[in-house]
Amino acid sequence: MDYNKKKLSVGIVAHVDAGKTTITEQFLYKAGIIKSIGRVDTGNTVTDAMELEKERGITIKTSTVSLNWKGTTINLLDTPGHMDFIAEVERSLSVLDGVVLAISAREGVQPQTKVLFNALKRMNIPVILFINKVDRMGVNLSKVYSDIEKYLTKDYFPLEILEDTGTREVIIKSFVTDEALTQYNYEKLSMQSDAFMEKYLEEPPENLHAEFDDHLLALVRNSKAFPILHGVALHGIGMDPLLDAISSWFEMSLSNELYARVYKVDRDEKGFRRCFTRLFGGEIKLRETYPLSGTDRQVKILNLSLLKGAKPVPVEVVSEGDIAIIYSDQLNIEDIIGSPSVIRDDFSISTPTLKATVEAPDLAIRKEVLNALTILTDEDPFLGFSIHPETEEIVVTLFGLVQKEILEATLKYRFDIDTVIKKPDIIYLETPRNEAEAVLRMYKDHYLPATVGLKIKPLPIGSGVRYITNVSFGDLKKPFQNAVEEGVAFGLKSGPQGNVVTDLEVSFVYSEFNSVDSTPSDYRKTAEQVVIMALKSAETSLLEPILDYEVSVPVYAVGRVIADMIKMKGNVSTPEIEGEFGFLYGEVPARTSNLYAAELADYTEGKGELSMRFSGKRRPLSPL
Repeated sequence: MDYNKKKLSVGIVAHVDAGKTTITEQFLYKAGIIKSIGRVDTGNTVTDAMELEKERGITIKTSTVSLNWKGTTINLLDTPGHMDFIAEVERSLSVLDGVVLAISAREGVQPQTKVLFNALKRMNIPVILFINKVDRMGVNLSKVYSDIEKYLTKDYFPLEILEDTGTREVIIKSFVTDEALTQYNYEKLSMQSDAFMEKYLEEPPENLHAEFDDHLLALVRNSKAFPILHGVALHGIGMDPLLDAISSWFEMSLSNELYARVYKVDRDEKGFRRCFTRLFGGEIKLRETYPLSGTDRQVKILNLSLLKGAKPVPVEVVSEGDIAIIYSDQLNIEDIIGSPSVIRDDFSISTPTLKATVEAPDLAIRKEVLNALTILTDEDPFLGFSIHPETEEIVVTLFGLVQKEILEATLKYRFDIDTVIKKPDIIYLETPRNEAEAVLRMYKDHYLPATVGLKIKPLPIGSGVRYITNVSFGDLKKPFQNAVEEGVAFGLKSGPQGNVVTDLEVSFVYSEFNSVDSTPSDYRKTAEQVVIMALKSAETSLLEPILDYEVSVPVYAVGRVIADMIKMKGNVSTPEIEGEFGFLYGEVPARTSNLYAAELADYTEGKGELSMRFSGKRRPLSPL
């Protein structure tokens, strides 16, 4: 590869307040993109450009900027740190070549850090661990390393030795200047690389620096080793080595075919719709038309840009490795341009577990709210909104209360809609209790020229939906059968109790066809009605979401937490005591625990911390 054409897409991810946005500011400054460094607390950073981000001092939307470092183009994605905006992070992971996972030296490994690292491991994305804020008073690097080993990975390599940590005079040197740390790293690498072990047994350590770098590089690129660097982003300490590491340790993810993935949609200051798209292979040219993978749709490129810093610059063509901005109404998040034979796997980190009603007291406000939510869900599909079939209320899905507050503020500041989002409720799912069959016969049971018979039966919790056709394609052709399956899927979106239905098998068992009048649309509508009839006959039970939780509290409050979790129908681990704090882990139902964070903060005088996320598990709703 021509080094001058190396292009990387790199994510900066972390728990809240670990310094992601400050790192991004320093990178832009070091690369000469900006002349002064913005600060989160003063609201003048490049990537936190939204008024709400400036006001609250947090990242809400993923921002992409581009810079050049020693011949390497680095497209940098600064992602949110709060769990309520985890969907933004999730979409970004699908287009990255590598990630800098920032850890605050004082707070250490936090719940969000674990969630992110596990996702990166599963997706085989190379990771550099960057321990930030090493100048803060009370820093204990040994404790941070211990937490990394305990909660993240044993395959970490501290590549620097530090002096005077916890002070503004902190000094960072290469590990090779310290004999003990050199021996530690060399012995650790020997356990993972037989080739390096042979060299280590034969050669003195001072002759192995280049060998160590080469073998470690191979492991890093295969997500089998995780180097640790250190710094103080606020004061620019450690930034040059981190940029050097990014440009040398990460490599481009390439495809031999045209393959481009849309990971973000937003609007610019003039309201034009922008689709941020990573190219893994091939070229995209202005005024050309390209197919969208897995669909019969195409997109014509009428406006195309690349980023310089945060500013879009119009171009005629973009190529592999680039992040392009395509101005288009034809593309959606997760669309893939081209027809690649191999597509990078998705990985879901979390799912919304709350829903809330948006107040719209009159028709004028209702129309404005619906228009605004249409735009916002276009930019964030996880947000989602629907109209309740009975009350006709506008309902949105949410990850948490912070997202609710941000959504209210967004409607006010961005769309000038002053409304209230009511207290969220838990999102339940439904599953059938019994087996059941239902059928609608054409011209007999209903007016449509379509006959559909369906059978449903319950499956174990977590099985999802299984669809089977027992009707031969000789009796009913594929377009009509596809329509039946589509109708079933639509009917399962709202069960007898108004929730999405899951954990069942639906079998298409009977049909009749009128060659003169029948259309696929008739079968789609009929199948939807039939599956609803079968569900009513089978009756359904509610499934509630279960959350993974982590609690950190002063030792005196450990007993209270255990009692609370049992009361909330949760389970609890054996407490881990470290100094003056106790740590507890377990699972708890969302409906019993959604207000517990405020209660915990109250009885621990703000010293307790609670982190919860959807575990992916559900269980039958039981009486409290």
